[in-house]
Amino acid sequence: MGGPLRTSARGLDLIKGFEGFRPRASRLPDGRWIVGYGHTRTARPGLAVSPRDAELVLVHSDLPPIEQLIQDEVLAPLTQNEFDALVSFAWNIGPGAFQSSGVLSNLNEGDRLAAASDMWLWRRGRVSGEVKIIDALVRRRAAEISLFLTHPSGPAAVPGALIRPIPEDGGQPFPQPPERAVIIEARAEDERPAVRARGGDSGPQAAARAVSERIARILGESPPPPPSRPTRTLEPGEEGPSVEDITRAIADLAGPAEDEPLPQPPGVVKGPPDGIERRRAARPAPAAPVPEATVSAAPETPQPPVAEAPLPPAEGVIVDDLAPVEIDQNGIQRALEENGGGQRLTGAEALGRWVPYALLSGLGLVSLVLGVRELVDVAAEPALYEGETWLGPLLSLGGGFLFVVATYYLYRAMTQDD
Repeated sequence: MGGPLRTSARGLDLIKGFEGFRPRASRLPDGRWIVGYGHTRTARPGLAVSPRDAELVLVHSDLPPIEQLIQDEVLAPLTQNEFDALVSFAWNIGPGAFQSSGVLSNLNEGDRLAAASDMWLWRRGRVSGEVKIIDALVRRRAAEISLFLTHPSGPAAVPGALIRPIPEDGGQPFPQPPERAVIIEARAEDERPAVRARGGDSGPQAAARAVSERIARILGESPPPPPSRPTRTLEPGEEGPSVEDITRAIADLAGPAEDEPLPQPPGVVKGPPDGIERRRAARPAPAAPVPEATVSAAPETPQPPVAEAPLPPAEGVIVDDLAPVEIDQNGIQRALEENGGGQRLTGAEALGRWVPYALLSGLGLVSLVLGVRELVDVAAEPALYEGETWLGPLLSLGGGFLFVVATYYLYRAMTQDD
């Protein structure tokens, strides 16, 4: 590549704007210290810097290794804007991540647009153990990509009327309405279909009306009044109600089937209506012949239910819960002897049951107090060695656990009946 490049004032403003300024050293969650514009190498507790000194440390201490890394790894020529954007990007993700990223490989292959697209992939971070997209990283990647793709002569104007953006998958953002085929042909006067009346009956309604008219003609009754609305005129080629519709409508109007006859009242014989011939099923001949009488159909009433004979009372069973129960005294005495109920512990044995738990409880309490004291000391003054930061939590947790368990067993040992 060309001569060595250094980060310009525009690149420094980009880095300082996203890193933020810290006048005093503060501690990070991993135990390190940070001060100024993201400086961690020589930061220590109690260190304070001014904005001018922090910028000098950034320019002469933190950025030179990143600038040298870009000059060594990037084989394609870079403009000043591209170099500044890469310095901010590599400084943020780290040298190792930059060397293994697709940004570097695409740059060396000469595909700058693919390198800028790969920058957009580094927007996630781990927060409270979960990987999430962070808004600050989204803004930083957008600023770096914008600077990376800015030509030194200025941005090129691309009006929306000239190039309309589309989604990344190449599809249309809004689907076009489907085209409908329209066929226009001339028809003779006699081939035109009849005008369909509005509000015509559907197939089931027409079938029900036809069935009701047919039953009225069979029974000799007056036909139902004509509908108030005009009847529907069938179009050429359109069929009326089917046989299945008429059969289903007749079955709905006829009521229950003949296979399930309703009970007849005694002495009443149901005959067919006038004009209808109906065959009756053969019945056993009665003792005295009774002439059949033809009467008009009457509403059938069911016979009253016959009360069943009551069941005989069951035999009572008497349970005596006051009967004396014999208890084997020998079995009780034998159980007491096996369980040691008749023996009393001596003074040494009684002490041996609760003294160990008392000692363990006291040891746990002492460890808990020492651990809390160590935590307070570390909070007041930072530890000189990294291993000392774990001593306080370890003593506090271990001592607290030992104290609770030992106190529980001590209480059980002291309250247990001899």
